Amino acid sequence: MGDPFRKVTPGEPMTMPAAAYNAFVDAAKDYQRRRQGNGGASSIDVRQSGSVTLIKNTSVTDVDRFGILGIDGTVFTPTDLESFKNQFALSGSVPDIALHVGKFAVAIEPISTGEMGLCLVNGMVMVQVDVVAESDSFAEITDDDASCLTSGPSGCAQILWKESGTGKKWAVVRIGASGASGTHDNPKILGGSGTDVDTGVWDIDAQGQDGQGNPYHGVEFKVFRLYWSGVAGEAVYQFIRTPTYDSIGRLVGVSAEVRSVAFGTGNCQV
Repeated sequence: MGDPFRKVTPGEPMTMPAAAYNAFVDAAKDYQRRRQGNGGASSIDVRQSGSVTLIKNTSVTDVDRFGILGIDGTVFTPTDLESFKNQFALSGSVPDIALHVGKFAVAIEPISTGEMGLCLVNGMVMVQVDVVAESDSFAEITDDDASCLTSGPSGCAQILWKESGTGKKWAVVRIGASGASGTHDNPKILGGSGTDVDTGVWDIDAQGQDGQGNPYHGVEFKVFRLYWSGVAGEAVYQFIRTPTYDSIGRLVGVSAEVRSVAFGTGNCQV
């Protein structure tokens, strides 16, 4: 397919591709929204700073200004290469926790269902946040809710400022500034579970049984070190730190060391 936005020369017969006509209609509707709704285009500029792109609202409900859309993909695909290269637009829907964690945008104008509108995908913007704890400094999507984000100890939006208190509050966030995260390569699995474990590939949701046949669920990580004075009869001590992770596996924090006796040495000699 050729470029639907190719210019014509004087005297050339003109046929307007459907893609071009629809784009002109979208542009006209966008212009009308800017002139008639919510303060116009000039009010948008002073309330956000970052990367803005067009997103088509593919959900069955309208999205209000400063609402949330989970990013699903692109409107144009490489199968329509010219349109894909010349007109960049994304598609989005009501956030789904299984699909859109870390993949969302904030609408900076109202977007009706099936229509395109401007959204901020990276940078600073005002948004409503369901504040769970006042100490939370990050936010992430709210499942099946396009009206707000939800606060937490980690997330892809850093809370720069928010109203005091808990519940739904106005906030200024920076999208694209996620909390701490990390990976674990080939972790050491200690004995005790009674179940063979492939340490190269692990699943935090894996299920199995312990040595007594009781079911267990998930993997718990401990960071520890051992210490022995070298004196026969003195115990070997273990110092354990416990990492804490959020619901999608990002590292939130690590506890202080806790000392305990690992085992005695009896008459062991150095």
